Amino acid sequence: MATTSTLSPDQLRAEFKRRRGRWHDDWEAILAFSPSYLAAYLELSAYVADRGALSPRLRELLYVATNCSPTHMFEKGLRNHAREALAEGATRAELLAVAAIVSTIGGQTYLMGANALDVCLPQKPADTSAEAASAMSLHSSLFGAVQADAEAAVRQDADFYQCWLDFAASSLQGGALPPKEAHLIALAAYAQCTQMSREGVERQVRAALSAGASPQEVLDVLRLITSMSIHAMVFALPIINELAPEGTGE
Repeated sequence: MATTSTLSPDQLRAEFKRRRGRWHDDWEAILAFSPSYLAAYLELSAYVADRGALSPRLRELLYVATNCSPTHMFEKGLRNHAREALAEGATRAELLAVAAIVSTIGGQTYLMGANALDVCLPQKPADTSAEAASAMSLHSSLFGAVQADAEAAVRQDADFYQCWLDFAASSLQGGALPPKEAHLIALAAYAQCTQMSREGVERQVRAALSAGASPQEVLDVLRLITSMSIHAMVFALPIINELAPEGTGE
């Protein structure tokens, strides 16, 4: 069988539909730009569907998460993947649970800043208050081990960190999604190319493994969302085609 890089445009369209389950105008425009580029993208983006351990429903929910993230907000992708998620058996409640989980990633702003203060200023003494103990306990129940940035967050303002933890818990433990899926979805939001939070990724990997995820499932989440940077081309290509139609000033 020919590799995708040697397929004709019609064959590549058919192979894309077979392996990705959909074809739309964005892919048609990219095919016109470069069949070899689209073929390489197909191999990357279909890798998890072809070989991985994630169900089609969960794959689509992960795509929903990355597209609705406040660091991305790609409406076309959100619509497409929410529609596909529903077709694969996801419910309205599950879609809303995904949005709720992703809406909590702003907590990394405070965690990052609190940790920076610890680095830049003489370290404050450990907070031994009841509020600090409560925050540490909730963090441990949600994410496991307390990392340096979480220790700094408690040290700088335990009450505020408790507020964020309560917000995160309300989504991660909301009930519409099992804990393993909730943490895998949060992992996607922290790991995606528009966020790339090392500490957030570590927290969610630990929590997902604790909730029963396998290393293969964790890697599949990361493999799946690696290809979302294609949105740079999806976003730019129609604008470039409008401003500089093919054949003008090549």
